[in-house]
Amino acid sequence: MKRIREKLDVYLNNLKIKRKIFLLYFYCVMLPLVLTDTVICGMFIHDEKEAREVRLKNMVKSVEYMMNSAADEAAALSENIYFNKYINEFLNKEFSSGLDYYNQYQELLKDSLFDSSLGTSNAIITMYTDNPTVVNGGRFWKMERIKGKSWYKEFLASGQEIQMYFYFEASGTTNLKLPRKASFVRKLDRYKRDPYQKLLKIDLDYTGINQNLIMANYQDEVYVCQGEKIIFSNSRKLNPQQDFEKITEVRRKKGEYVESFHLFGQDLDVYAIPQKDHFLQGILQHWPVILLLILFNILIPCVFMQALRRTFTERLEILNRTINYRGQGNLEEIKDIQGTDEIAVLMRNYNNMVQENNDLIETVYKSRLKQQEINIARQKAELLALHGQINPHFLFNVLENIRMRSVLKKEYETAEMIEQLSIMERQYVEWGTDLLPIQEEQKFVEAYLKLQKYRFGNRLSYTIEVEEGCEAYKIPKLSLVTFVENACVHGIEDKAAQCWIFVRVYQKQDELYMEIEDTGSGMPEAYLSILREKMEHASIEMLKQKGSVGMVNACLRLKMYTEEKVKFVLESEEHVGTMVTISIPVQVLE
Repeated sequence: MKRIREKLDVYLNNLKIKRKIFLLYFYCVMLPLVLTDTVICGMFIHDEKEAREVRLKNMVKSVEYMMNSAADEAAALSENIYFNKYINEFLNKEFSSGLDYYNQYQELLKDSLFDSSLGTSNAIITMYTDNPTVVNGGRFWKMERIKGKSWYKEFLASGQEIQMYFYFEASGTTNLKLPRKASFVRKLDRYKRDPYQKLLKIDLDYTGINQNLIMANYQDEVYVCQGEKIIFSNSRKLNPQQDFEKITEVRRKKGEYVESFHLFGQDLDVYAIPQKDHFLQGILQHWPVILLLILFNILIPCVFMQALRRTFTERLEILNRTINYRGQGNLEEIKDIQGTDEIAVLMRNYNNMVQENNDLIETVYKSRLKQQEINIARQKAELLALHGQINPHFLFNVLENIRMRSVLKKEYETAEMIEQLSIMERQYVEWGTDLLPIQEEQKFVEAYLKLQKYRFGNRLSYTIEVEEGCEAYKIPKLSLVTFVENACVHGIEDKAAQCWIFVRVYQKQDELYMEIEDTGSGMPEAYLSILREKMEHASIEMLKQKGSVGMVNACLRLKMYTEEKVKFVLESEEHVGTMVTISIPVQVLE
């Protein structure tokens, strides 16, 4: 137990004060409240879930009873017609003419037993027979009229005597009849010796049945389905003038209740889908009590803990920020110290210490800093004086005088060489920035190659290609010309045949590529590996070594400018040529 307490003390001592106060509030206030409220809410949700299941089940039973009642009414009506011998004799009789059929049809309508058989419901009764002497109209029709109907084909295929059907029958006309049908179909075959087949079809009052579902005012939505087809529903969103919707098109929710039942040859499912969150309703009904509990259990402790945090942690944060202050010169004192507790005493003691340290800094540190500033200023002045002494302006004047003298004597080649040399010297001795646009570097490379052309004559040919859009990118001064110079000295100087130097600058995707290629002597593999190592790891130490440092210098400056993001590829083959490829991310150049 003692070891556990010691470990707990070590853990708490490493926590910040703000976190300690939060843990105190969480474990001593919030956690007990949350656990208690969770248990209460869980009990309430459980009771509500059970009540919802009972409500949905009762609603489904009520819908089943309503559907069975409508179907039983149609069955009872069919029973009366089935046993009515006058109707049976009328359908079996062969009429001599249409007039004969009409007269006997009127006599049948006057018979009270006929009216009693048909009942007083809103159902539409239609009887079909294959008697060819029957004239279509009223309640009697020829069988050939329905032979193409899908419900009739399904009825014959079922082999049943009685069957319910739910289907959509669009007539294609603008009559007021509802295209959705709920029909009770029965064979009129009481007398097996009858010469003709007869069929009874009772179209139930679809609108009335669906309206009864709506008028029941169930709290939740209910759907009577045949497979995926919605037959009846209390949802006002469904349009009874259109074909049956699919239950998959209706948004199903968690907690739905489904029950199946059989209705005269058809398997139907009743979906009861809850629409209201009664748990939320219960909360809204008791919101004053819940609000009062939240006020006393959460808000009041939270306000008190916030006040405690302000008076405790915020002052410690002020003290911490002041101690960590990295100002110039004197340390900062804490202003407006309030209170007399331990934190206030600590702040006042800190102010006393700051005053003593500031006095010490004033006498020692600042005097030394002033001396260093004087030394730096003197060194800068000396450098400026040296720069003034080596100002190369006089050199350019001398070169210009020589060039003009050559022009006067008509030594145009000499004048051209001096002009190109002057261009190069200005780049070398300029004291400005080390960066130049590629367009300016291109001019410098061209000036250098023109000078080399005077030296090598027809042995040297060159091309310089800079892709449009790349001219404005800036690179370290003399980067390209260093590699061009290396190609002339090491590639062309030792080869007697005609040689080419190609300088290409282009952008590919997000990289800028600079290629310097020559068709000179090339270099052996051993020297190629050494040169690759120097280019890849160029450093200040390499520049201090003896030997050629031109390419190392150019590589080092490119690496420094691009923050090591530049890449070098060196390829060479003896007696064939050498190619240097430099790639830089465009983002760095921008």
